[in-house]
Amino acid sequence: MLSKKFFKRLGIKALKMYKEQIFDRATDVRGNKFRGYSTDYGEKKRAGKLLGQWAGSTGTTAPVVTQAFKNNLRFRGATANQFKIGWSSRGGIVNHLADLDRIVTEDRNPFPKDVVIEIERQVKREMQRHKDMKSKHHKIVLGK
Repeated sequence: MLSKKFFKRLGIKALKMYKEQIFDRATDVRGNKFRGYSTDYGEKKRAGKLLGQWAGSTGTTAPVVTQAFKNNLRFRGATANQFKIGWSSRGGIVNHLADLDRIVTEDRNPFPKDVVIEIERQVKREMQRHKDMKSKHHKIVLGK
């Protein structure tokens, strides 16, 4: 019923929505705007004077300076019952950002609410397409 192909498509879409909310709209996984930076760091970021700074990061409070953190977040694979996205080498930044109260993901909220709603909508739609299947019990788990 739910196939590897479906979860691959869903994972890629969820990743795009996740990146849009966290990095483009500058809101954390809970839906709150990222708070401002300290005065010194904020001034340097707005002026574009941080080492290796990407020009597009100057006017935002999103957790992006060089784009390496954003670009390292990728679709990691799919099976017939799940998909995985994550950071391959910059996962430690997630914990550092959490210490600064910039929550990009957490155990109880791995995705922003809007992304979870879309995932659930897509899964329900796919299940409706295959409603002639015999099993009527399905469990949807997000996170670990």
